[in-house]
Amino acid sequence: MAVKRVVAFVYPTASLSISELLSGPYLLNIPLFQRPYSWGREQAEQLLDDLLEAAGISSDDAAEPAYFLGAVVLMDAPGAETVKLSPKMTAREFGVIDGQQRLVTLMILLAVLRDLETDPKKVVSKRVQSMLIAQLGTRFFRTERFRLHLSTRERAVFEDNVLLPGSSVLPANVASPTLPEATLLEVRDRFKTVLEELTNSARAKLADFIADRCFVVVIVGNDIDRSHQMFVVLNERGRKLQRNDILKSDILARMSSGDAKWAVRMWDEMSAELGEGFEPFFAHLRTIYGHGRLQIVSGVRQVIRDAGGSEAFFKEVFLPLAKSYALIRCGGKSVLPLEMQRLLTYLNRLPEADWAPAAIFALKDWKRDPARAHFLLSEIERLAMLTRFLCAGSGKRVRRFADLIKVIRTGEPIDRTHPVLQLTRDEMRGIAFHLKDFHKRNPKVCKLLLLRLGDELSGTMDAVDPDLYTIEHVLPQRPAASSPWRQLFPSTEERGQFVESLGNLVLITQQENDRARNASWDDKKQIYSKGSSQAPMLAITRDVIDEREWRQGQIEAREERLVGLIDRIWRTDILGQKSGSRTVKAPEESEAASPVV
Repeated sequence: MAVKRVVAFVYPTASLSISELLSGPYLLNIPLFQRPYSWGREQAEQLLDDLLEAAGISSDDAAEPAYFLGAVVLMDAPGAETVKLSPKMTAREFGVIDGQQRLVTLMILLAVLRDLETDPKKVVSKRVQSMLIAQLGTRFFRTERFRLHLSTRERAVFEDNVLLPGSSVLPANVASPTLPEATLLEVRDRFKTVLEELTNSARAKLADFIADRCFVVVIVGNDIDRSHQMFVVLNERGRKLQRNDILKSDILARMSSGDAKWAVRMWDEMSAELGEGFEPFFAHLRTIYGHGRLQIVSGVRQVIRDAGGSEAFFKEVFLPLAKSYALIRCGGKSVLPLEMQRLLTYLNRLPEADWAPAAIFALKDWKRDPARAHFLLSEIERLAMLTRFLCAGSGKRVRRFADLIKVIRTGEPIDRTHPVLQLTRDEMRGIAFHLKDFHKRNPKVCKLLLLRLGDELSGTMDAVDPDLYTIEHVLPQRPAASSPWRQLFPSTEERGQFVESLGNLVLITQQENDRARNASWDDKKQIYSKGSSQAPMLAITRDVIDEREWRQGQIEAREERLVGLIDRIWRTDILGQKSGSRTVKAPEESEAASPVV
């Protein structure tokens, strides 16, 4: 019997002083996916105060033998396998996954200490210079590089106004600095102000303390996923690397430097435009290309491979689909035709976005064939609503849209008769059954249904916030024992049947609802008619105000009218089923049947 061998992954780890970390083999880079420098003056001053106290400079106490500055997580160079951290390692580049803010702040502090030195021997200056600038190559072919490279956003400001000898105490030469650049310069200037008040010997003592007695635990991972995992474990208060950060690193690492700079700019622009939707976008992207069963990062990596590599993926997949998703999230305002904007408004109101991957792909090239894009979007909205009327679970909805995406991706002709757009007669029976008491089954979508039906009644879309409204039962759910409603509907069973009917539902504000509750029909009409200062009256509510009384006949007639609208909007045949049968069977009681167009 073969024995499976289990190999444990070991993170190379070492406790290093700051002078050891900023020397020898460690050439540090801030990856492009990291946030910019963001420590403000308050955090930097706190660090300086702590160091002055620990070094015995701001108090009469002796200096501490060691001062721990936390963990620093590095990512090894691609292809490198570090087994043990050693000063004898070959010099190579490491990505800083965690510890960027502390390292940059410490280097600003060291640079100011270097540039304020007045001792003619320049002991501090020489030592600090050896930490901030790495010497590479052999004795005869010596080259230099800054020990730490920031990302492209503020790298030049950091190097020209901090790392270059003498630059940290000169006025900044930066026109219109960005917020990270201004923050970096503010910290630099604050350090200069505080440290100028110290004696030269005190500054030398602080520099030596930082170099020799301040320690970090350095942990090295050899891929982004393990490094990210370690970052999350060690630094719960830090900003977690999101999936898009990991994917950004994957993509940019495989692009030429020129393309990478352009890609970073475009990536950041799409991230800003999509906002909170940027992270979910990658889940949608994975689903579009049929990798929904994989984890998001693994699924998108497979999409990258299928596209032919990072550059092709970025230009042909990421950018057009991200722009399409941005169009969806803004409702297509000022871009799409009005009817398509209307459809997106209805879709964006839904509580779950299982429809989004299909819509993203349908609108990817909408300008080439606006009619096809409009048709697809209307069918996506239809399926999104019908599957919710059917009370289908999210898994079933995702699978149905995945089938539609496959058809869309082929580019084949598609019309209303296409099999992928059909629901079976059994599903239609299920919809009819669930709509009898849809408010009890799905209150959120029931509210959206009433809004949509009101738009159909008025012929225009009410551009309102659905959250401003609540569902009101005209015939109350629990009328008092002495209520006139019990005289009109004496049977408990009959009352229960009509209470949840679509014909008995309107939309009003919570304030109006609190007043209406168990009021009589005449009183309710006055409350509805008066309206609310918080939100306008909707057509779905205006629809009942002209009724002189509210009895069984009014509820049944209104229900038939609203169900007729549902049949017309979403191509159902609920009224036909009702006319052919006195009662609608529950789905589990209905036999399988052929599809319905």
